[in-house]
Amino acid sequence: MSGIQFFTDKNHTMTRQEIFPASFIAGAMTLEISEKPVNSGFMGCGAAITGASCYELNQMDEKERTELLGKIYSKEGLNLSVGRLSIGSSDYSAELYSYDEEPFDTQLKHFSIERDREYIIPMIKEILKVRPDLFLYASPWSPPGWMKTGGQMCGGYMRQEFVECYAEYMVKYIRAYAEEGIVIRAVTPQNEPETYQFSRMPACIWHPEIEAQFIKALRRKLIENAMDVEIWMYDHSFTGTERVLWTLRNTEGLSEACDGVAFHYYDGAIEETMKVREEYPELKLHFTEGGPRLYDHYDNDWCKWGIMASKALNYGYQSFTGWNLMLNECGGPNIGPFFCGGLVTRNRVADTLEYSGQYKAYQHIAPYVTPESEIYSVRPDGYYGGNMFQYPRLGRGVEGFMADNGEAGRALVLINPNEGKVQSQFRLDGRWWYAELLPESISTILL
Repeated sequence: MSGIQFFTDKNHTMTRQEIFPASFIAGAMTLEISEKPVNSGFMGCGAAITGASCYELNQMDEKERTELLGKIYSKEGLNLSVGRLSIGSSDYSAELYSYDEEPFDTQLKHFSIERDREYIIPMIKEILKVRPDLFLYASPWSPPGWMKTGGQMCGGYMRQEFVECYAEYMVKYIRAYAEEGIVIRAVTPQNEPETYQFSRMPACIWHPEIEAQFIKALRRKLIENAMDVEIWMYDHSFTGTERVLWTLRNTEGLSEACDGVAFHYYDGAIEETMKVREEYPELKLHFTEGGPRLYDHYDNDWCKWGIMASKALNYGYQSFTGWNLMLNECGGPNIGPFFCGGLVTRNRVADTLEYSGQYKAYQHIAPYVTPESEIYSVRPDGYYGGNMFQYPRLGRGVEGFMADNGEAGRALVLINPNEGKVQSQFRLDGRWWYAELLPESISTILL
């Protein structure tokens, strides 16, 4: 009896080899698999289907686009099952607009998604042809400027007097997309409510009390309109954990009005968010943004994303969404200050597609973790690493998890971020297995 190991490192991509049961090796790293599952019901991995992504997809040859979308969303391919949409423009859009540009149109008589019909809605529909059960959720980067201080989409604060109007705006968006055959399953009130990015991109600061008021107003309107849509609060960095807890503790009925809490990885550590899980276990946690940087290890940071996704799974997160699905070789279209990379890059000059390290990490994870999977943590037994003689290149522990898929078998995902090879062993069903983890590699072991 043998198992199969797929591994990706600097010299290999999804290379296949056999592994075998073995006797215990005293000097090898022993990986301990938890006795009980640490997560179940994981909805899946995904990417943000931003306006910029849709623009670039729309520029592709139709046959090539169909092939790529199948490669990304089909169950035989990458198996992405979650998608994030932007409500109006984000910083990764080709155009800057909201769905109601008429100043102080509190009746929303001029509300329209017409500008999305040119290339955004058509591209979403093409994706849904490949993956009809794709879980779509949506986030706004800014309300219409007239609802904010400063009167512009870029920067400013949400004004309390427009909370009810904005809740109706969101309901209209959900209904308008449903009429196009695009079902929005969840929304967040605001992308990154604690930043305004110096008015360089669509952004809006929300006071936590106004965010809470909005969530309750939106929940009421969703119920009135018989809309089964989840609300995930916050949608910003791990460092906002204390803000989230304060808002929940000090707002009656808020924990009942929302279904989950969304986090990004830009500041802080995911471990901080376990305070939310401990105090409000009924609220699901979701990783909703984090993607490759165009000029910083764009195509070889699989360890980074493998570790991040592994941590999310081990800590009970219910979904993991990267940032832009596709951008061009300049990191655009973009109406903001950052140089993000797409999960896939469309190089217009070379007429090629290039794949990020995050894409390569997803190859090892997304096909093997389903809502039916039971997730077990995989930890090194004790400290494994270098001594002070090796400073500053001290060894780091292997990260990983195991997905038990019943009759379909088990998949261990193991990330070795070290510069040296790691000899690893683990025990399953009363026998030891041996696997070598190459330097700076991610492996998937199928048993």
